[in-house]
Amino acid sequence: MTTLASSGLPFAVKPLAPVRANEPIQDYETLVNHLHQAAQVEMSTIPMYLFAAYSIQTKGHNQWQPGISAFRTIVAIAIEEMLHLCLVRNLLVALGAGDRITFNDPQFIPGYPSKMLHRVPDLELHLQACSPDLMKNVFMPLELPAAQDAPPQPDRYQTLGQFYQAIEDGLIRVDAAEGKNLWKYAEDSIPWQYQRAYWNRDGGGEPILITDLPSALEALKVVVEQGEGVDPAKATVPIDPVNPTPGLDELSHYARFKRIEQGIEPIGTVRNIVTDPKVGDFEEPVAGLARLFNASYCYTLAMLDELYNLPATFTAETPSPRYHVERTFVSAMSGLLYPIADLLMQTPTGRPHPNPDAPPPCAAPTFEFYDFPSEIRKVGAHHTRKEHLIHLCNQAITDFPRLGGDNSVHWLITKMPDIDHLPSQPPAARPRS
Repeated sequence: MTTLASSGLPFAVKPLAPVRANEPIQDYETLVNHLHQAAQVEMSTIPMYLFAAYSIQTKGHNQWQPGISAFRTIVAIAIEEMLHLCLVRNLLVALGAGDRITFNDPQFIPGYPSKMLHRVPDLELHLQACSPDLMKNVFMPLELPAAQDAPPQPDRYQTLGQFYQAIEDGLIRVDAAEGKNLWKYAEDSIPWQYQRAYWNRDGGGEPILITDLPSALEALKVVVEQGEGVDPAKATVPIDPVNPTPGLDELSHYARFKRIEQGIEPIGTVRNIVTDPKVGDFEEPVAGLARLFNASYCYTLAMLDELYNLPATFTAETPSPRYHVERTFVSAMSGLLYPIADLLMQTPTGRPHPNPDAPPPCAAPTFEFYDFPSEIRKVGAHHTRKEHLIHLCNQAITDFPRLGGDNSVHWLITKMPDIDHLPSQPPAARPRS
C-alpha cells in the first residue's frame, strides 16, 4: 500500500495524465487527475491575488481597518482561495489519493506569466500591480460566472464552474460504480484532513471533513458558490454555502472584483513595480531579499503540506504539533510574506529602466519555487530548512535592517516549527492502478 512516506514525497509525485478532452469523468484515476488539476488552478490564483494586494501602498493606513478597500477585498478573496485549495486536497485525502499532491513542489507551484489551465479562450495570468484593467482583463474573466444551464466541461472549459460541474458529475458517476469502496479510506483519513482554519473574518466558508458523497458535494459547493461559477443572476452568495442563513451573505469573487474595477472599492496608491518578476531580474542585495521571500513562501507551503502528515489529535497529556503548525502557517502569511514583499516593493531593482525618462521601478516578490539544499532535509544534518531560512534572513538583515528586531521577520522565523523534526504519520493511500 502506498503512503506518503514510502512514495518519497515531496519530489517523487506520479506525473499527471493528460485530461481527455470532451470525455466525461467515469473512473477513479480520471477523477483524481481532475481534482489535482483543480487544485493547481486554485493555487495559480493565490500568488497573483496576493501580488496585486501587496502592490497597494498601505503605509500610514491600517490595511485591516473596517470599511471597503481593494486591499482588504483582494486579501479576503486570496484567503478563500486557500480554503478552496484545502477543500480539494481534503477530497483527495478522503479518496485515498493524498499521496498524489504536494503544494511545495516545483511541478505544482505556478510560474508567471502562464496560461490558465485548460481554459478557452486562453487567459494569461500575470503577477501585476493592481489596476482596474487587471480586474477587467484577468481577475474577472478568471472568476467569470457560468451561464445558466451551461454544460459540464472536463477540458477546455469556458468557466471554472463548468469544470467543477464536470468533477461533480464524475464524482457521482464513480460513486455509483464503486459504492463504499470509493470511500473505504475516508473515515480513517479524518485526522489527516484540514479541519480548523483561522481565516480572517472578511472571508466565508470553513473546512469540511469529507467522509462520503454528500460531504464531498458540500465541499465542491463551497468552492463554486464563493466565486467560480456562481449563478450570474446572483451578486451575493451565502457566507456559509453549506448552511446558508438569510441575511448572512457576501459578494461573489466576480462581483467583488467588478466593484474594484468600477471604483466602488478604491484601490488607492499603487507602487511602481515590475511585472512578472524573477529573482534573476535583480541585482544583489535585492536578489537576496527576493530569495528570502521565495524561501519563506515555500516554507509556508511546506508547513501546509505537513498539516496533512500530522493527525489532529488533542489531549491534555500530549500537545498536538499540528496546532502549532496551523497557527504559525497563518501567521506566516501576514508576518513573513507581507513584510518581505512590502520591503521589496520599496526597493529599486538595481537595474536601469530601458526608458531613461521613466522612473526606475521597484522590485517585487517573485513567488518562485525555492529548492532548499537537499542535505538539509535530513534530520541531524548541519542545517534544517528552518535553520537555512534563518541563515537567509541573517544575510539579508545586513542591507535590510527592518527584517530584524522585536516582532520582526527574523523573530517570527525563529518561532516557527521546524518541520524537518516533526513526527509525520501519513495516512494510507489507495493502491494505484
